Amino acid sequence: MAAGGTGGHLFPAEALARELVARGHDAVIYTDARGARYAHALEGLPHVVLPARSLAGGPVGKLAAATTILGAAWRARGDLRRRGAVAMVGFGGYPSFAPALGARACGLPLLLHEQGTRLSLANRQLLRFASGVATSFADTGGLAGLPPGRVVETGNPVRQAILDARAPYPPLSADGPLRLLVVGGSQSAAVFGRVVPPALRLLPASLRARLRLSLQVAGDDAAAIANELASAGIDAEVRPFFEDMGARLRDAHLVLTRAGATTIADLLAIGRPAIFVPIPQGGSADEQLRNARTLEQLGAGWCMPEAELDASTLAARLQSLLASTDTLPQAATRAAAAGRPDAAARLADAVLALVTRGRRPA
Repeated sequence: MAAGGTGGHLFPAEALARELVARGHDAVIYTDARGARYAHALEGLPHVVLPARSLAGGPVGKLAAATTILGAAWRARGDLRRRGAVAMVGFGGYPSFAPALGARACGLPLLLHEQGTRLSLANRQLLRFASGVATSFADTGGLAGLPPGRVVETGNPVRQAILDARAPYPPLSADGPLRLLVVGGSQSAAVFGRVVPPALRLLPASLRARLRLSLQVAGDDAAAIANELASAGIDAEVRPFFEDMGARLRDAHLVLTRAGATTIADLLAIGRPAIFVPIPQGGSADEQLRNARTLEQLGAGWCMPEAELDASTLAARLQSLLASTDTLPQAATRAAAAGRPDAAARLADAVLALVTRGRRPA
């Protein structure tokens, strides 16, 4: 497995690696120094840390990146041969370049896995070397012209901790508690820290009294925000990070979050509705916006671009959703129907089928 240094790339690679190991196969993950920081994901799995560099920048930067990538590809090639590897699965991110190129230099089949609704830049550039592509969504963009036989829809593998938390949607009554989970990652959660508290204060007192809020906020403002929410009669737990994300997703009636591919896979696997606030990227790089729109079209959530997010608009949306006893359960049902809790197994099947085809005599 070759994966970029973010959780969005590394967690699906981890899920596939553990599935293959459970079936009696050996697996190794190639990543960069950022990916190696996810020690809990890599625990017990062989992994190789390679230097990586983006191709962005001017001629000098591109030359330096090419030198780094070629050097890392040479190292990956040697390591793959030493291990007797039979296939490579690339999960995107520029750190996946070198291992993928090293695998092709060894003559190994390369399967690309795309977590989002459109091929990422890294996967688009590696597509010419790929033996096949595994997608998370049926209508994945960027595959025009590719023979259908080289594309398989597997879904996006999720961590075992998420799968272990799967449970029916929690009962929702007209006067019972309303569990709202707000998460956005260590950096992108800042906008939620600014907008969510004033939005919740605008809700009717009857709704505020029923709220059970889990709010992720990075920085030194957590205590002040918690006090602010308590003064508005809102039962809130404010933290920079939640270790028990599976349990919190399981218990949530509604989630407010970004629209990264791994976040979406987790939500669909458990079957929980969400308000998606995509990270604004702009132009053809608006991957999260496409993800959020896809889930909105499926009826599994609602898209609120960050440019349109303020306290009053968020309060209006929350009041509309939380005041109904039908809307959220219906969206949860659609989310669960779109989920692929067996994605790691399906992807492992695709990898082993690719290896088997490669071993057949011409």
